[in-house]
Amino acid sequence: MSRLKPLYANAYSEPPYGMSDEDIEQFEIRITTHAGLDGFVLVVGEVDGRLVGFSYGFTFPPGRWWTGVETDPPPAEVASGPLFAVIELGVHTDFRGRGFSRQLVDAVLAGRPEAFASLISRPGAQAHAMYKRWGWKKVGTTQTYTHRPVEDIDVLPLHDSRPA
Repeated sequence: MSRLKPLYANAYSEPPYGMSDEDIEQFEIRITTHAGLDGFVLVVGEVDGRLVGFSYGFTFPPGRWWTGVETDPPPAEVASGPLFAVIELGVHTDFRGRGFSRQLVDAVLAGRPEAFASLISRPGAQAHAMYKRWGWKKVGTTQTYTHRPVEDIDVLPLHDSRPA
């Protein structure tokens, strides 16, 4: 996990993020803790032996939702079952614009049994617009920490529920 810390620092070094040294240290603690949770999956991308990106997440059991200073409740259809939470997506600044983000997110979501995935995205960030293009829908907002801005909570259905 420690090999991801420099990539995380690079991926979140630009506005609107500008992570502090403390935020970067907390990342390593968070991912280590998350690795022990049900449904945890980590996907790492490399090109010619160079780490270019990663994404990870884990399962929220029924009734669990994003937490923060203020958080909108989940829609009923999302709260009724387990949910896959995409916690991080980080792509090195040298490798952006080449489709790695989509590949990483698709890989982290591949074969998930949950009906929905959810993530938090920051309005104004390139990733926010990217998620919207991919079909993620805003279902609420949250402010995870008092020193961070309000962010969108987005949801994506993982399985086509229409009859064949």
